[in-house]
Amino acid sequence: MGNENERIVSTIRKFVEDSFPYEIYDVTLKKLGKKKVLEVFIDNPQGVTVDDCEKVSRGLSDYLDEVDIIPDAFTLEVSSPGIERILKRQVDFERHVGKLVKWTLQSEGADGKVRKEVFEARLQEFTPDKIKVQFDKELRELPLSSVKEAQAVFEFPKELSANKRRRK
Repeated sequence: MGNENERIVSTIRKFVEDSFPYEIYDVTLKKLGKKKVLEVFIDNPQGVTVDDCEKVSRGLSDYLDEVDIIPDAFTLEVSSPGIERILKRQVDFERHVGKLVKWTLQSEGADGKVRKEVFEARLQEFTPDKIKVQFDKELRELPLSSVKEAQAVFEFPKELSANKRRRK
């Protein structure tokens, strides 16, 4: 089943990225009860709108009907990974430099026990093997291997926050 899913994901990725100005963030094919659901998450540095999702959904639906690579009936869902997305790809980390991120770190201590740390800090620098984050007044350098999960944190623009305070 793993090889079959890889072939489906690869086919979908190639079609979407060759046909539209979007990147594939993630593709999942899962069973919900007796139904199959194909979730396709698209991304773009300028953001993704509902119209973008509709356009990709129509085109991808027609294409999948034509190539018939998924046995059985399924429901297609196309969406954006959202503002508070999990950072999965290298490009996700690169695009979030300077932004606030919720970090979940996991490492093994000297005593052999697994330690977990969760905090919010601004991503200052990213390389494929390490990150630098601004945590309070401290700049921390961490191996990327210690990051169990990184999730973008939505911040209201400063202008909106200032306007809200003035109205009160």
